[in-house]
Amino acid sequence: MTTLPVNKKTVKGIWKMTQVAGLAFAIPFEIAVGPLIGYFICAYLRNKFGLHRYIMYIFILMGFVASLVNVAVTIEMMIKIDKEKLNIKES
Repeated sequence: MTTLPVNKKTVKGIWKMTQVAGLAFAIPFEIAVGPLIGYFICAYLRNKFGLHRYIMYIFILMGFVASLVNVAVTIEMMIKIDKEKLNIKES
């Protein structure tokens, strides 16, 4: 069995693509987890302090906004990794 010659630059490029793919795979989970955490925190607080029902919607909305911020940070990381892979310099 013959082995292909492996270039360090090729291995680094494959590693960067794997990082970007992993981050892209995490985005749907980030979107889903934020509102769920908001719901569970609100459910706990409603049981503990007897808060009104509309507070739940506020907590879910806050969780959704937090997850969108997290997705924006993840996308920025993906763009940064992709630019490093392509050796693009920002001017």
